[in-house]
Amino acid sequence: MKVTYRYLDGREGSESFESVDEFIMLQNREIPAIDDSAKVVSVEIEGTIYTFTGNIGELFFELNK
Repeated sequence: MKVTYRYLDGREGSESFESVDEFIMLQNREIPAIDDSAKVVSVEIEGTIYTFTGNIGELFFELNK
C-alpha cells in the first residue's frame, strides 16, 4: 500500500506500507505514521489505485470498517 498526502502547509509526502493492516496498525499508535489531518492525494493498494477523497484520519476509518 502506498499513500501520497499533502499537509496543510502544502508539503507533500509519501509512505509505503506492507499492507492495509500495517497502515491501520501504525495509524492506531499514540503517534501515527502520518498526521490524521494530512489530505490524501492518492492511495494505491496492491498496485491498484483506490479512489478516495478526504484526509488520513478518514482513510483510516474507511479502511478499518
